[in-house]
Amino acid sequence: MTSTSTRQRRLSKLGRFRIKTFDLYVARQYIVAYAICSVSFVGLFVIIESFAKLDRFLRQDTPFLIALVKYQLAMIPTAYAGYLSPVLTLAAAMFTMTSLTRHNELAPLKGAGISVYRIMAPLFVLATFLMVGTFLIKDRLIPQFKDPIREALSLSRARPLSPPPYFDGERGFLIRVHQYSPTKKIGHEVGISEMHPNGKMKQQIDANQMEWVASSDPEEGYWLLHDGSIQRWDEDGNLLVNAAASRFDRLKMPFRRMELQTNMRPIDLESSDVEISYLSWKDLKRQYRRQPYHQHLAVKLHHHFAFPLSHIVLLFLGLPFVLNLGTRSGFLSLAMSILICGVFFLVSWFSMSIANQSQILSPILATWLPVMLFASVGITMFDHLPT
Repeated sequence: MTSTSTRQRRLSKLGRFRIKTFDLYVARQYIVAYAICSVSFVGLFVIIESFAKLDRFLRQDTPFLIALVKYQLAMIPTAYAGYLSPVLTLAAAMFTMTSLTRHNELAPLKGAGISVYRIMAPLFVLATFLMVGTFLIKDRLIPQFKDPIREALSLSRARPLSPPPYFDGERGFLIRVHQYSPTKKIGHEVGISEMHPNGKMKQQIDANQMEWVASSDPEEGYWLLHDGSIQRWDEDGNLLVNAAASRFDRLKMPFRRMELQTNMRPIDLESSDVEISYLSWKDLKRQYRRQPYHQHLAVKLHHHFAFPLSHIVLLFLGLPFVLNLGTRSGFLSLAMSILICGVFFLVSWFSMSIANQSQILSPILATWLPVMLFASVGITMFDHLPT
């Protein structure tokens, strides 16, 4: 008798977490709404991007349609993992609850003793899977397509990439590149300075162009300088003269091609771009160790984990609006979800921009503060829902 009653109590407790018929119904409604929202939002993104960058597509060497398709295939996963995914999660959830309200399906469930929290449980379960999926896309899928994303980002930029100086601690080189193309891996107007131990100039190398020559591993290779000159000084700061040369060549030794011995890699120049989006968490961590002066890399390190949580945080914010207002309009729910996401992204962008450009906010505070702030407001609203 004792074992039977104990087993019955366990089954009764587990019964709360068993998948019920209404769970499958709510999940099915959500999946349909998510599919509709995905097609709508992605379609809108494709149309806006296509028309906004139409002139840039027309200037490409490849045919217009091929250039457009390649750009969209690279940017859609980036846009999804970068900002669209939580918008879709919230929009589909609010649309689902609005549909249940419009068809008077919540009242019978509540009448059967099922709380509104239990009704919404499938939405949070599915949002958790989407949260994990977003992280995996950002961390595993996107880094495997660096080259197509590099090309797409080059089309998105209004101006060429101008990286800050890179310091090679092993060689003592300070390398300045005026303009750099991540797609071609070519820099223009290059200057390399090397100092004596006493702080005086040792040599100055100037080149019109710097080209990355890759080995079997695309991330490994060497830099080849084109059309430049070398000027050297002794430890006392006196200019060294090349006695074997004549005229101008006595002061500056010209060269047509020269290999540059440095530990700088293409990613060291690319990672100066605040909009860089194809690095995994390990890549970001490695680059931040190499270039700790790039504050935005530290911000992105924390944002890599903080952003996927917005799937859950935004549900806590959005669903109480639908249930408290009792709205029956799917369009109103969609507009409200966009507004909530817009406010969240605006606060996050403002916070991270401050951390990128100053020391007022630390990277960890800049990325996690919006999440904690909106989560606390959402949980408070969620707690006051009429069950």
